[in-house]
Amino acid sequence: MNLQINENTKISDIIEINEAAIDVIASVNKNFSKLKNPFLRKMLAGRVNIKDAAKIGGVAPDILLRRLKTLGFFIDLNEMQSYEKSEIHHNIKNKLKIMKKDKIVTLDVRPILDGGVDPFNAIMDELKKIDETTESLLIINTFEPIPLLNILKKKGYEYETVRPEDGLVHTYLTKIGEGTVENRSEEGNSEEDTFESIEKKYSNKLIEVDVRDLEMPMPMVTILENLEQLNKDEALFVHHKKLPQYLLPELKDRDFVYVSQPMDDDNIKLIIYKK
Repeated sequence: MNLQINENTKISDIIEINEAAIDVIASVNKNFSKLKNPFLRKMLAGRVNIKDAAKIGGVAPDILLRRLKTLGFFIDLNEMQSYEKSEIHHNIKNKLKIMKKDKIVTLDVRPILDGGVDPFNAIMDELKKIDETTESLLIINTFEPIPLLNILKKKGYEYETVRPEDGLVHTYLTKIGEGTVENRSEEGNSEEDTFESIEKKYSNKLIEVDVRDLEMPMPMVTILENLEQLNKDEALFVHHKKLPQYLLPELKDRDFVYVSQPMDDDNIKLIIYKK
């Protein structure tokens, strides 16, 4: 069993070797205590490495690595020192690019999250409105939105994160490369079938779940957990507040498609099934 780890090691690999790592990682950020949930761990830990976890927790990667070292993991300190120098250079370079912009447009997503809504579309809408040649977007949040940032990097954005005080994260986004900002509402969507036709097709074979009153990220966790338990001839009928943007690429990765039917501003029905 390999105990050698670095900033690119997946959290899931570390936990598989020693589950006590969950408590060590949670000591950096209490939100990581959710990794104790087996399904949540399966869904998230494989997508986050030490570098990502350190950013979310607001610490340098070497701090997290040194804490894991107490569990018997081996780290290459020379590699870490080289990484830290590279990261510092990247941040300075990033900051210079951002500060060349003439104007900073601010979007505080904390009230959106407090309302139990995914701020993805609000952020994307704001990015489409700003002048990419002269403006940058400042997102105010309580954590660094790593999944969103990974998406935007592929769309030509670079970012810089600043933590002005405990529990407050400022993320600056600036466009430097090619790519367009699009909402993901059609990703994994079935354009051939209507909601009514799919509801009829799976009549008496719909597994129903209501996630409207669950706190994030439990709606997504609950939906994916139920999808794993579906039989081949069944579909999942979901009551949700909004179209869950972060869920859509997960559905596509698992070869699921969906149809939706909005009921009102805080209620949408989804039927998720295998194509």
